Amino acid sequence: MKAPRDYLIGIDLGTSSTKTVIINRLGQVVSLATQEYGIDRPQPDHAEQDPQTWVEAAWKTIRSALSHAGIEARQVGGIGIAGQMHGTVCLDAQGTPIRPAIIWADQRSQAQVAKVYAQVGRQCLGEWTANPLATGFMLSSWLWLLENEPATIEKTNLVLLPKDFLRYRLTGNTGSEPSDASATLLFDTAQRNWSSELISALGLKPALLPTIYESAEIAGDLTAEAAAMTGLQSGTPVVYGGSDQALQALGHGILEPGLVSCTIGSGGQLFAPTTQPLYDPQLRLHLFCHALPGLWHLEAAILSAGLSLKWLRDHLYPQDTYQSLAETGSQVQPGAEELFFLPHLIGERTPYMDNQTKAAFVGLTLRHGQGHLVRAVMEGVVMALKMGLEIMVDVGISLEHIVASGGGTRHPLWLQLQADIFNRPIYCTANLEAAAIGAAILAGNGVGIFSDIAQTSQELASWSNKITYPAPENARYYEQSYRVFSQLYPAIKKYYVNSV
Repeated sequence: MKAPRDYLIGIDLGTSSTKTVIINRLGQVVSLATQEYGIDRPQPDHAEQDPQTWVEAAWKTIRSALSHAGIEARQVGGIGIAGQMHGTVCLDAQGTPIRPAIIWADQRSQAQVAKVYAQVGRQCLGEWTANPLATGFMLSSWLWLLENEPATIEKTNLVLLPKDFLRYRLTGNTGSEPSDASATLLFDTAQRNWSSELISALGLKPALLPTIYESAEIAGDLTAEAAAMTGLQSGTPVVYGGSDQALQALGHGILEPGLVSCTIGSGGQLFAPTTQPLYDPQLRLHLFCHALPGLWHLEAAILSAGLSLKWLRDHLYPQDTYQSLAETGSQVQPGAEELFFLPHLIGERTPYMDNQTKAAFVGLTLRHGQGHLVRAVMEGVVMALKMGLEIMVDVGISLEHIVASGGGTRHPLWLQLQADIFNRPIYCTANLEAAAIGAAILAGNGVGIFSDIAQTSQELASWSNKITYPAPENARYYEQSYRVFSQLYPAIKKYYVNSV
């Protein structure tokens, strides 16, 4: 008797790790495996990763998840992939990476960003892409390669996003989809396809970009090589997948306007679905495509959310875990005795779109110790996110529920800070690996296990009964503290811009 294909695999290709989950038809996670890796920084403003690292991490986590699930390979019905956004993978004619991938945290292309604004103008960039341009995006990295590594461009036959490269290695087929492609800044977000106007204006070669498909379409079947490396069955369908932000929202059931997710991972993002391609004409926010047709999302992004706490741990307290650090910070009163932290370790996006800005502790005294530093860092991350939240309200986004996601759910202090600083209740779902679950949901739709993506997303979103409410006294204090925080960037910017 043929075994039913009752299980689905979701892969989340992240910045610091790859995670693979296996879910059943009920959406229950039956297995999870994680493989960590680092970011290569050959120069101070560079951020790269070897694409083969992602492939090996996916193979290893799939094998581990399959083993722990105790199921047969033939019971897996499909595979979906969520991926870190913006990165650039250059492939030659044989499909081999020519150089390490340039990822979203890279800052080398600031001159190219300035040239795009000078050549195209902010208004046209907004009309053509609905987005601001930043370093680390595929467009700016591509332009940097054109100017600095012409031999790389000469050999390049195709440019792919990270998760699209991984899917290519699983299936042998290339392509992309709107949720991830819209974050390249080469994309007409309203029309959900490559921007011919921008590509033509910059003199780029459109043939280097992959064809666009829908996120839940089947991209191909697992190759014999990938099957041998993962322990899966050759021929298992793989769908196109989506960006990590779109798929974490799918895993949390965040599809309707009024729901906003707040993700604290390596970076930090506020994610607000919209049924129209509404964008901020001042280009302080991003507008990207959701994983479902006819749906978009506004996004506020900061670059160093969890990375800020990681920096503090790695350089000052390597013996501590993130949980123990947060516990230490929770013993300190709100405001960390008037110590502020600007989380601009690798520049900043929302609202400044300034890749040259620097991080800073402001107000440091002899009284401040480990707990104060930790709390100041965590407060600074959430205050930076609040700036994006206020802009979303300004452009017309309604805030009915804010749903915490990522590392920002793993300690009560993260949740309480969001509630107090936003002065709103913070909701949670029980889906801790929401991006991978979202990828699995897409796979289930692509292979016919789930007939309706939106309905399945809502049904499988497991909401926690715990709601974190703002403490009135803390909220009042943070309202005043936030006014000071919001003045720090303009006050100190003049001391570091072009100072070297």
